[in-house]
Amino acid sequence: DSFENRIIYYESSRGCPFSCSYCLSSIEKKIRIRNLELVKEELNFFIEKKVPQVKFVDRTFNCSHSHAMGVWKHIKAHDNGITNFHFEIGADLLTEEELCFLNSLRPGLVQLEIGVQSTNKNTIKEINRIMDFQKVAQAVQKIAKGNNIHQHLDLIAGLPYENYESFIQSFHDVYSLKPNQLQLGFLKVLKGSPMEEKAKSYGIVYREKPPYEVLYSHWLSYEDLLQLKAVEEMVELYYNSGQFTGTLQLLEKAFYSPYTMYSHLAVYYREKGYDVISSSRIRKYEILLDFALIWDRKNREFYEELLVFDLYSREKLKSRPFFAKDLTNYKECIRSFYECEEREPRYLIEYRGYNKKQMMRMTHLEFFTYNIEKFIKEGVVIRENQGMLFDYRKRNQWTNEAAKYVIQEKCCGQ
Repeated sequence: DSFENRIIYYESSRGCPFSCSYCLSSIEKKIRIRNLELVKEELNFFIEKKVPQVKFVDRTFNCSHSHAMGVWKHIKAHDNGITNFHFEIGADLLTEEELCFLNSLRPGLVQLEIGVQSTNKNTIKEINRIMDFQKVAQAVQKIAKGNNIHQHLDLIAGLPYENYESFIQSFHDVYSLKPNQLQLGFLKVLKGSPMEEKAKSYGIVYREKPPYEVLYSHWLSYEDLLQLKAVEEMVELYYNSGQFTGTLQLLEKAFYSPYTMYSHLAVYYREKGYDVISSSRIRKYEILLDFALIWDRKNREFYEELLVFDLYSREKLKSRPFFAKDLTNYKECIRSFYECEEREPRYLIEYRGYNKKQMMRMTHLEFFTYNIEKFIKEGVVIRENQGMLFDYRKRNQWTNEAAKYVIQEKCCGQ
């Protein structure tokens, strides 16, 4: 069978050492870990077949330090440059050795799913969860410094003792860590779980049919949950897609908090009817610009440039959006730059042998009036004319963004 484009779900251990009341794994305390040599042998098969992704379904993969390190060392030693391995871990369990090792991996080899669920201490205690959020935060930040591992952090709305304001605090605590994805989930009261036994005392009312999702509780009203659902959709569209990184960084500054921004954006979507239609990729950028100008019109030019930056970071557009500047005045500049690169490449060294027209098809040269790079890295807004080259043959292996170069040469100056 062909393994091309397949995701393999794989289990190297069964059971969980923790007793979270919403999870069925809490019923079975015993952990069974498969023989490491057998696991390595099976992983070799997936690696040889160049499977795109192997998703470990172990409930807390790193509950055994020796097992986790054994697997991680093996996949590093046998890395085929293609296969990605997904693990669900307890970030607060990671040792310094494990953190240093994770920083050494090829970008895209590993991605981590980290369940936070809540940062409310009363909630964590009530659901029998053991978690040190300070340690989680430190681990997430250390992993992020390696710039090589996709981190997916989870929250659950509807848990006991977590009201609307408390959930917003949990959201901000996790959002401030800048994970690659922030998943807003909703409590599912599973049959046979300890949560089901206590649901009535919590005032939790949930759907009678799968997935048994919470509708309201003593702490969250139905209206609260509807708003959280709407915010979840905005986070999914704009944050988790990774396609609006620069624009969101500026837009957040126009609001009291990131959650406030997503909440207002959700209301805007509902009022305009965008929540019931499917918008094209470009349309989502246009909607975000319209929304931004309601709250922060003075920065219109900067928003337009950041949207152009975000767009071209992902792909070379066939047609430019209405908010992108007219490049007619830059035609001579663009021609001069690619002639320089054809004669003696400085930025497009790997394109040696290609002519300027071929280079132009595989890259894009854009011009900005703000120092976009400094804003993305440091949050500093500086007006400064700048050329930027987007190279689509050289992409980040885990964000898929084009490589970018700030252009300084006189033959391509503005």
